[in-house]
Amino acid sequence: MSVTERVADTESDPDATLIERAREGDSEALTDLYRRHERRAYNLALRTLGDPWDAADVAQEAFIKAFKNLDSFKGEARFSTWFHRIVVNAAYDHLRRQRPEPMDSEILDDLSGPSGPAAVVATGRDGIDPAMDGLSDPLRDALMRLNEGFRFAVVLCDLLGFPYGEAAEILEVQEGTIKSRIFRAREALAAALIEVGYELPGAATPDARNPERDDRVT
Repeated sequence: MSVTERVADTESDPDATLIERAREGDSEALTDLYRRHERRAYNLALRTLGDPWDAADVAQEAFIKAFKNLDSFKGEARFSTWFHRIVVNAAYDHLRRQRPEPMDSEILDDLSGPSGPAAVVATGRDGIDPAMDGLSDPLRDALMRLNEGFRFAVVLCDLLGFPYGEAAEILEVQEGTIKSRIFRAREALAAALIEVGYELPGAATPDARNPERDDRVT
């Protein structure tokens, strides 16, 4: 099967038709691709960087790079996987350049809402999907204290809903590594929440401590 045929297989990649149109110079197709992925891209950057302005910059940088290099997309993975790998790499680059300063949680909530940077970048569309927002202050703080590898894994799977297999492709690690990172990240997050007084149902049960029995997103 040729590269074009693989990309055009809309059953394996729902973005295939848009990609082909964009490669032919259709600007509306680029806009549609942007609208399909901007919320997740912004949320991925926000939850791993912790700063809404940095997140908006990283998401925009990722879109520019992806659209500029669209011809290099070979269709060997879903466009979503390929694109979010670019977002992750852009976020890692940002983390290497500087450590984000902590931001007051009230300001962070305001900026990450429908009128924040995501909405500005989206040119009038809604901002963050409410299902992706609304982390409590202790959970947000605990998330930002995680090792970066653990943080990216838990954000991709537990907050953004990526399957383990696709998250593994995005982070270019084995699926077992993703499961291990998520298990350890959940333990660290649970411990941090218990430390500040949260009562977590089932936190002390054996299954909650067993990675072989508790490897599903909850």
